[in-house]
Amino acid sequence: MRIWLVRLAAIVAGLVVSFVLITAVQQISVRLFPSPGGMDPNDPAAIARFMQQLPIGALLLVALSYAVGSLGGGVGVGLVARSAAYGLAAVVGGLLTLAGFMNLAAIPHPAWFAVVTTLTYVPCTLLGTYAVARWRGQPPRA
Repeated sequence: MRIWLVRLAAIVAGLVVSFVLITAVQQISVRLFPSPGGMDPNDPAAIARFMQQLPIGALLLVALSYAVGSLGGGVGVGLVARSAAYGLAAVVGGLLTLAGFMNLAAIPHPAWFAVVTTLTYVPCTLLGTYAVARWRGQPPRA
């Protein structure tokens, strides 16, 4: 039973680290590219107009936030779980991908952004876990 608690803790740690890092990097984007004053965040049409006007730099920062967050989530998993870390990192990456799909469904994004970000989560979480294994001097394993 203890192993399941460690694995659950690794998944939770990975998700928490991911969301904290994603939020932190996105705050940079919000400060550099603020939404227009008076925009109603509950109005889908206003959000769609805003997304169409965003410069590519703002979208690249958001994509970077997903990569950094996923990488950090993989590190979190790797630090907590010593066994099955790659599988757990893949779970965290899958959950982040699901959250990304929900975001893409709720807010219109350019097609390139959807492709790039969707292909980012799982590889970056695995890379973060791999980095922890290397740091510990452990060979890569599944």
